[in-house]
Amino acid sequence: MEEKLLKLLKMANTLDEKQDKLYAQIEYCADHTKKLEISIRKKEDYSYVEKCSVMLLNNPISKLDGIIKIFEEYIGGASNE
Repeated sequence: MEEKLLKLLKMANTLDEKQDKLYAQIEYCADHTKKLEISIRKKEDYSYVEKCSVMLLNNPISKLDGIIKIFEEYIGGASNE
């Protein structure tokens, strides 16, 4: 799971570098929920384009894989409108 989290962090930085209109926001709450929120937002008005929430207690490998795929789409430039 740590490898996937590291990949998400790297992809968040890449999104900001490759996209003129979007950036990633990552929030983690280290309480009993171990909640990770990952958002893709517009730079212009900070509105949300995508928002995902994952509870890391439940071994969320498949959810993290889905979030990685979403990031890959935005990094590729298809949604830089």
